[in-house]
Amino acid sequence: MQNNIQNNSIQSDIHLRREKPETNILCRDYLVMKPLILWLRDIAPKYASGILVDYGCGNKPYLSFFQNKVTDYIGVDVSQNEFNTVNYVIDTDDPLPFGANSIDTLLSTQVLEHTAEPEKYIKEISRVLKPGGHLILTCPGSYMLHEEPNDFFRFTKYGIQQLANKHQLRIITLDTAGGAWRLMGQIFLNHKAFGRKFKIPIISIIFYYFWVISSNTIFSVLDTLNLNDKETVNYMIIAEKSINNE
Repeated sequence: MQNNIQNNSIQSDIHLRREKPETNILCRDYLVMKPLILWLRDIAPKYASGILVDYGCGNKPYLSFFQNKVTDYIGVDVSQNEFNTVNYVIDTDDPLPFGANSIDTLLSTQVLEHTAEPEKYIKEISRVLKPGGHLILTCPGSYMLHEEPNDFFRFTKYGIQQLANKHQLRIITLDTAGGAWRLMGQIFLNHKAFGRKFKIPIISIIFYYFWVISSNTIFSVLDTLNLNDKETVNYMIIAEKSINNE
């Protein structure tokens, strides 16, 4: 019953999923997504090779970043996407349909917070990765509720390290999508988009985009000038599976 509820909810959110690796100053999620997309474009592909599995692939928005680095790009998710490009549709409790030590690269973007059992999720990733293979993972440190009710956890860098180390994954790099200023700006824009308010036709839209453009600009600059990374919207991690159980 729980799996049916989760799958139905996820199915209803398919039209909201990102289709392309892009954002701009007019987007409400610019503050969190701009550094994440740049990281996935410029940093993550250096660690991709061989067979890549996109675990929770959605619409495969980041395929273009990795397709020239890998021999095969395989999408796995709990529901088929609107373009019918998910290669394997599995239940939330199912293991990945791959043998142990068979995958070179595992990509997981903004999925970990939606897993009811994150340790089980990481354990399964470690099982299928080859020794020396790489996990490319992003997840929120702080962000509003989304894809409800399947939004279960937020993480600290120490929590992520603990999960990784427990399952033979050694973190190579751990980056943040900015610091406290980006987080404050994102919280403000989430409030402007979803907070209770009176709507005045046209005027409300003009004011909304005024806040979006000005906030995205101001908080991006403030974050560059004064980076407090003890607060962050998002973590971006590269981890390597240990060789010989070291």
